[in-house]
Amino acid sequence: MTEVNEKKRLTDHFTIFAEKWVPDSYVIALVLTVLAYGLALIFTDEGPYKLVQDWGKGFWSLLTFAMQMVLIVVTGYALATTPLCQKLLVKLCSKPTSVTQVYVWGMVLSGIAYYLNWGFGLVFAALVTKELAIQAHNKGIQVDYRVLCGATWTMFFIWHMGLSGSAPLLVATPDHFMVKEMGVIPVSQTIFSSYNLILTIASVIIIMFMFTVVIPSNKNIKTMADLRPDLMQPAVVDADDSIEIKTPSQWMTHTPWCTYIVVIMFAVYLFYHFVALGKSLDINVLNFMFLLLIMFLYKTPAKFLKGVKAATPASWGVIIQFPFYAGIFGIMKYSGLVDIFAQWIISFSTPESFPAIAAILSNVIGYFIPSGGSKWAIEAPFLIPAGQALGVPDAKTVIAYMFGCDWVALIQPFFAVPFIAVAGLEFKDFVGYTFIVYIVLGIFMLLGLTFVPF
Repeated sequence: MTEVNEKKRLTDHFTIFAEKWVPDSYVIALVLTVLAYGLALIFTDEGPYKLVQDWGKGFWSLLTFAMQMVLIVVTGYALATTPLCQKLLVKLCSKPTSVTQVYVWGMVLSGIAYYLNWGFGLVFAALVTKELAIQAHNKGIQVDYRVLCGATWTMFFIWHMGLSGSAPLLVATPDHFMVKEMGVIPVSQTIFSSYNLILTIASVIIIMFMFTVVIPSNKNIKTMADLRPDLMQPAVVDADDSIEIKTPSQWMTHTPWCTYIVVIMFAVYLFYHFVALGKSLDINVLNFMFLLLIMFLYKTPAKFLKGVKAATPASWGVIIQFPFYAGIFGIMKYSGLVDIFAQWIISFSTPESFPAIAAILSNVIGYFIPSGGSKWAIEAPFLIPAGQALGVPDAKTVIAYMFGCDWVALIQPFFAVPFIAVAGLEFKDFVGYTFIVYIVLGIFMLLGLTFVPF
């Protein structure tokens, strides 16, 4: 018992440190911009003026991804605020009857969502977190909302090992950019390999143990009512059916017929995508599905627009922060700083240590370039040849990259921006807890990548 109390005091120490010293996510993006610029100035041959050009060259390179994420946040939030979905969410989150059950239920639901699709999971996990906190408050269960957010966010660690993992899905396509160097690697050797499944299951167990046994404390509890009392009521958009239709424009705005025609078009396209083309789910198709659902559930354009307007404020963090991370990407890529980092770490690798070192490298670079897909395009050209030279199977290198890529998300707020926008807290409010798990999980992950048989 004493050991657990010591660990609890340690988590409290990190939480206090984070609340005092860790700024909000936008400021972190600015600090990382300055840091990346300084490192490139020191370690590369690029001059100050050229580095600014590199920064500007990358600044707008994530606009497509940013818009995709804005739509994920807005459509996901709007979907959850429909009366039907709100009832389902309340029913789903009303099951727990104790503090531990709230944490476990939150991690299970968010983990499933992240595993199925990371984009959907970002919004769904935040909405589940909010509703669990509301239900706990209504039952008189004292749940620390910061810990609950930390628990549900930390489950994001498994997204790349799941069904929407960027790198494993990319290398499984016949025409991926590294096909000449490594061929096509089916998901049976990456996502569904015993190596990946064992490490993923072990990671989930560690996360759940940390947030049910080690981290929770009876001291200094701050509930959602303490931190964000304005979020205590479900954000349901009420429908106004009392309007008297007098003009053609009012008829088109307050009747569902045009909506239903477009919904049918959405459904036909999804049939074409999944059945005729045989393609899988991606973030664009996910947004297609969200749009279809919210249009169908809101029925009229007037109700749809009201729901979307209510959801739009949750996306401001994505809009303003993603370009700054794209600028960091530009500095890292075009100055050659990423190659310097890579060669330095790979220089002391062995066949046994390479997967763990590759994960560490992915983790370090991921703090500056937090993107699972585009970062793979930067790392793959030197990770794959290095692994091959050491006799490491390409699939094992891909899995090592996957774990390192997700590991850094526990302390890097880039992907958390949609989550914190919906959940209503700042990253600094719960990063003290996720940092503890980052250390513990990282140790077990690196040991697993080294010693678990492939």
